Parts: sequence; C-alpha cells; structure tokens
Amino acid sequence: MNIAIYCGSKFGDKQIYKIKALEVAKTFAKYKFNMVYGGSIAGIMGIVSNEALKLGVEVTGVITYDLEDKEIANKNLKTLYKVETMRERKAMMEKLSDAFIALPGGYGTFEEIFEIMSNTQIGMHKKPCAFYNVNGYYNSLMQFLKNCVEEGFLTKRHYDMIIFSDDIEEIFQRIINYTPPKSKWEDN
Repeated sequence: MNIAIYCGSKFGDKQIYKIKALEVAKTFAKYKFNMVYGGSIAGIMGIVSNEALKLGVEVTGVITYDLEDKEIANKNLKTLYKVETMRERKAMMEKLSDAFIALPGGYGTFEEIFEIMSNTQIGMHKKPCAFYNVNGYYNSLMQFLKNCVEEGFLTKRHYDMIIFSDDIEEIFQRIINYTPPKSKWEDN
C-alpha cells in the first residue's frame, strides 16, 4: 500500500514532533507500506523520509522544480518526480497513493489534506484520510469540523470518515479497515 504523508517543512518548536515523525517511519517499515511525500529534506519531511529510507521503506518524492532548490530535494530518494506546479505535485501524490496522513504542519499540509478530503466527499475517490494528532495539534481542527456539522455545512458521515488519532498504530489499522462513506451526492 502506498500512503502519502503531508507534513511540515519546519521542525516545530517541540521535540515531540521529531520523535513522533521517527515513529511514523518505523510504523511504515513494520507494515511494509510505501511512503509518498513532498520530496524535501526540510523539517519533518526530511526526518520522516530519511528514517523510512534507513528502515528499508520505499519512499517516493514529488517536488516542484521551484521548490527543489528552496526546500533542498532529498538526494537519497531512488524515485523523485519533478513537476512544474503545486497542483501537479498534489495530483501526482493523490494518484500514487492509496491513503493519506497529515502530520503536524502549516498551510501546505492543511491545503493538501483538505483537497483530498474534499475529493472524497464529492466521490472522486474513496481513499482514507487521517490526521496524526501529535501533542493535541489537531484538537482545535476536530472541534472546528464538528462545528461545521452542527451548523449544517458538513455531513456527519463526512466528518466521521476522517481518522483522527494520536496513535500512529491506530491510524494504520483504521486505514487497513477503512470503509468509505457515500459521496455528498448519494442518498443518506
């Protein structure tokens, strides 16, 4: 199984984010899953990808030509796709992947995972999406999305499809056992 990870090109201010990124790499190795990610050695992206490579995980990177120099492309990768735009990068990562996990990150991480969740909601694919809630990082997001349901802008089934956990092992198990929801346009 190919799983895309979205994560920060920064390290974050707490050591726990680095520690948990290493744990993610170990879990990929344990399950013998392949990793797809943004192709950089910067921040958490570099930590998780290089640790995964050390553990024998097949890691595929996808990076734009522009970001190749700015983020410093990971030269340790056997497979590194280079594309022109961020839209092409996201589309290729989506195409290459069977599931998606957002680790802590910033705007790019949010934008990437939200596009994937939106595509699930409208039925473009039926792939699982997860948030690795390290140190409660996504607690406020969970509450915000619950509010979206309460206010009638998101169906409960499309909230429930999202895997939120602070346990990477639980995330992998839920990905393996995932049942996709009906799309937004199908009957309730």
